Amino acid sequence: MKISIENSNNVKIITLNVEKFDVVNMQEIKKAIDAEIKNNPSDVLINFSNVSFVDSSGLSVIVSVFKQLNGLEHKLELCGLQAQPMELLEITQLHKIFTIVDSCNA
Repeated sequence: MKISIENSNNVKIITLNVEKFDVVNMQEIKKAIDAEIKNNPSDVLINFSNVSFVDSSGLSVIVSVFKQLNGLEHKLELCGLQAQPMELLEITQLHKIFTIVDSCNA
């Protein structure tokens, strides 16, 4: 599976189990995350430690999850960002909108 999910302290930790979060796998990942949020809404921490590359498709999934959670009055945090994904967030100025944390523990 492309993601794994763990619940800890009322926070859903979603670990992306892919090296590249891009157009090839974004639909499958989005569908899995959407289903998890719909079935059991809570705050979400997305763990990017395995991800070395994110393209605009992957970025659109993150924005979509952020909007979905915001509408449900839950928050999204990102952790484990490697160089390229972090650089993409900085270029798009989304690092100012998303909460980025050092630890991937809830």
